[in-house]
Amino acid sequence: MKKLRRKVYMAAGYNTVSLGTGRKEFNPKKERPGLEHYIKEAGQGTLKQIGGGKNVDEGAIGNFMASRFNKQGHLAGFIPMIDEDLQYKPCIRTEGACASGALSLASGIKSVLAETADVVLSLGVEVQNSMKAIYGADVLAGAGWFKNRKSGHAFFFPGQFSDRAGAYYEKYGMEYARSGMRQWFVNAIENARLCPTAQEYENKVPDLAGLYDKMTPNGKSFVDNLNVLDCSKVSDAASAIAILSEEGL
Repeated sequence: MKKLRRKVYMAAGYNTVSLGTGRKEFNPKKERPGLEHYIKEAGQGTLKQIGGGKNVDEGAIGNFMASRFNKQGHLAGFIPMIDEDLQYKPCIRTEGACASGALSLASGIKSVLAETADVVLSLGVEVQNSMKAIYGADVLAGAGWFKNRKSGHAFFFPGQFSDRAGAYYEKYGMEYARSGMRQWFVNAIENARLCPTAQEYENKVPDLAGLYDKMTPNGKSFVDNLNVLDCSKVSDAASAIAILSEEGL
């Protein structure tokens, strides 16, 4: 790997609550915060730690399919809403399906390395509890090759990963594979219980492994080789962090 021309730092991270099923404040029948709420909260949470928008040179925001989930494109234009001192500063939106937030980080890193910025405000935001899961599956299918949508499972990506899980079972054995997947689930929930902003923070199930084992994969109700606990939940949330050069730091 080529040696970087500058040192790059990240500091002042901030996460909003991951809102969705499992959080006591989540109610699908009531109006919930929108994109601008999460962008503002996360962005202001980081700026508060670094002295405000006046110290920021550029902004970058990662998101996938807000144009369909929220009927809102051009999210880079929302960054100046965070702080009036961000007005007229260069901002960019990044998209790469599940890597959209990571690409926001990469964009900020490149700006620091290119010496066009010493401080970049990087954000990632998603608000996807705006439609039922089966319709959301159709939107998320855009992260794959949409020409395959009609031949894919109704829950497109769980179906894709179910096929891969099935191939893994054939090679290594279903019991062995699912024992590992069970532990991943248990670890994820136990870690979430330590984080007040996590979607599963309030999860009180005493026997997580037992719960997992009860939910045998069933293609008639979901997909052939995975249960719903193998799959990520839908969360509305945002995160922000400052990417800095040594001078910026």
